Amino acid sequence: MKTALKIIGGIIATLVAAVAIFYFGWLSPPSPEAVCDNVMKITQAEIAKSGASASDADLTEARNDCVKKAGKAPEFGRGPWVEKLKCMRDATDAAALDKCGGR
Repeated sequence: MKTALKIIGGIIATLVAAVAIFYFGWLSPPSPEAVCDNVMKITQAEIAKSGASASDADLTEARNDCVKKAGKAPEFGRGPWVEKLKCMRDATDAAALDKCGGR
């Protein structure tokens, strides 16, 4: 009987560990600040490359709006949302950011 309880306990512990790893590994979103810092960096580079300029107030407002949107989790579809945020955080240029749907 003790052996059976140990086996059942081991199975339950393994399942709990698997769920925790899945949640924190795949369904845990990056911080909205990290995502928006990268988006703003890419946006500023694109603005500078095009020769236009944007005021600091406009950039601050855009960043605050980005943080607000990135920090609000959807009611359904957490996986695709986290994937999009991670893509936006890791984008290196405007083309990569467009593929994420982050502009």
